[in-house]
Parts: sequence; C-alpha cells; structure tokens
Amino acid sequence: MTAEQNQTTAAFGYVSGLDGLRLAAVAIVIVRHYEIVPMLPGGFGVSLFFFISGFLISRLLIAEEKRNGAIALGKFYIRRFIRLLPPLLLMGIVAVPLLYLIEPENFSPAQIALSFLYLGNIVKFGAPIFGWKEGYQAIEPLWSLAVEEHFYLLLPPLLFLLRSQSSRIWLMVAAIVGALLLRMFVAWADPANADQINYHFTFTRLDAMAWGVLLTLLLDAGRITQSAIDRVGHLLVWIGGIAMLASMIHWTPYYEEVLKYTPQSLAIGIFFTGVIFADQYSAVRRIAEFPLISHLGRISYELYLWHFPILAAVSHFVVGFVPAVTLSLILTLLVADVAYRLTTKRLGAMRRKFGGHPV
Repeated sequence: MTAEQNQTTAAFGYVSGLDGLRLAAVAIVIVRHYEIVPMLPGGFGVSLFFFISGFLISRLLIAEEKRNGAIALGKFYIRRFIRLLPPLLLMGIVAVPLLYLIEPENFSPAQIALSFLYLGNIVKFGAPIFGWKEGYQAIEPLWSLAVEEHFYLLLPPLLFLLRSQSSRIWLMVAAIVGALLLRMFVAWADPANADQINYHFTFTRLDAMAWGVLLTLLLDAGRITQSAIDRVGHLLVWIGGIAMLASMIHWTPYYEEVLKYTPQSLAIGIFFTGVIFADQYSAVRRIAEFPLISHLGRISYELYLWHFPILAAVSHFVVGFVPAVTLSLILTLLVADVAYRLTTKRLGAMRRKFGGHPV
C-alpha cells in the first residue's frame, strides 16, 4: 500500500486526502460568509463537514473496537472534550467581549450561553418561533458544532450496543430515512418555519453524518471492496461531482427545505469514495498532501471558529469591501494557526493518554 493509498477497512492512522477535503469544506463556508461569491451555497460546506465527521469518527471507533475488544465510551468523550472545547473557549474569550464592544445592541445572553454549551442550533429556529433575540451573526456558525456534538453523544453508545455489522448498517439506513421523513413532517406541520428547523435541528440533519458512518461500515464489512472502487473510480468521481453540483441548484422551495440534504449527502459519499480510495486518484491525494493544503485542512476547525468574528471586527474598523475581506482573510489564517498551536497541537499528548491518535 503506497502512502497515497488508503486502507478501506477501519483503522487508525492518517487518511490521505482528507485534510484537502476539510480545507475545501471550510473554504466554501468562508467564501459564502465573506460574500466573495454570494451565490455559493455555504450549507454545502457544512454538509461536507458533517459527512467527513461521520466517516472519520466511526472509522476510529471501529478501529478501537477491533484493537481493544470494545469502545471505551468515557475515553472517547474525554478525547472529544480535549479536541473541541479548548479552541472554542479560546475563541469565545476573545471574540465575545470584542463583539460586545462593537455591537452592544446585539448582545444576547441566551445566544452566548446556548452557543458555547453546544446548543446553538436551538437559537437558530428558536428565534423565529419563540421570538428570542438572535444575537451576533458572527457566532451563528456554532449551530453546526451543536449538531456534531449531539451526533457524538448518540453514535458511540449505539455502536457499543449494536455489535453486528448488519445491525449497524440498518441503523444508519434508518437514520437517513428517518431524517428525511422528519423533514417532511416539519414541512407539513410548520411550513412557515420549516426551512429554519430542517436546516438547524439535530435530528433533521443527522443523515449527512449517517451517510459517512454508513460508508465506513460498508467498507469495513467488505460490502464495498477496493477492487470494486478501482474498477469504477472515474465514474464515482464524475457522477458524484456532477450530482453534488446539481444538489446545489435551487430546484423548488420544497426541494430546498426538505429533500436536498439526502441526495446531496449521497452525492458527497459517492465523490468521497472515489477521491479518497480509488487508485486512479492517488495523484489528487498527493496534491491534497502538499504541506500548505494539508496544514490548512488540519486547522479547518479553527478557521471555522474565527473567520466570522474576525470579519465582524475588521468590517467595523475598515471601510470598503475589498480591504475588509482581504484583511479578514489574512487575519483569519494567522489567528487560526496560532489558536491551533496553542490548543489542539499542544494538547495532542493529552489526547494520546486517553487513546487518541492525533496526527
């Protein structure tokens, strides 16, 4: 197996090309939030993040189960705490006082508390339904972290309880179908708020992560083999790529509010399988491993946390779209890198003590 060839069965270790996809996901979100390309759907970047999270976390959990005989739930949650919370708190300690200084009228204690307790998605659909104050736009992206954390709470115990491969596969199929049915129900029960609820509610967005878990399970069980991927590698990438582009089109309001996330996540999975595992795309994976691309992908979490608060602060003091966006991009890269070194990189040894395998 070459350095660019990834193992299909669940295993610890670096997945070649994954950091490049992480960078693509965060770049889509930043480009949309900075309005560099206003028509670009930033939600697609979030769906890509969700898929990668589902794939990678389930891959690591199953690898741990293979090595140790069972998933250590306590250690898993400690590792997640060490990985995710310190960068978030660092951003909050700096950004919230700064936002209050420049936008005191938008301060919302409920938004701040819920966002940093991984309940930020509740604010997004609670505001139009219950009349809550929405608060700062700069920390709105924390809603997606809430969905991911809720997923992390649910998945390990379910894998711990359901030990057979077939039961796990069917569970993920049920999660995908269930999320779609729930979005359909929301659109029928509350059409006025369906878009906000379906986009932000945990159980209406679990399917993107479930697709990622399903891919891990199918690969690890041998239902999808390396030889099969190599035979249709180009088809996977081209069909998946075209389907991803098609999923971004606003076909109808019902498609946008209800149906979109299911075909979009499937398209991501098809493309992902080809790019990450097909032998024909080893050159693409080598490009994704260029030091700059790999590093930016590795700090994608910090880029996601900091990009919007930095834009809000810079836009308050700098006049003009181009100067504000240019300075914000530069500062985001610098601050995210420093934040990564102060938190994630420095705490890598602690994660290893609890069974982690940080790269």
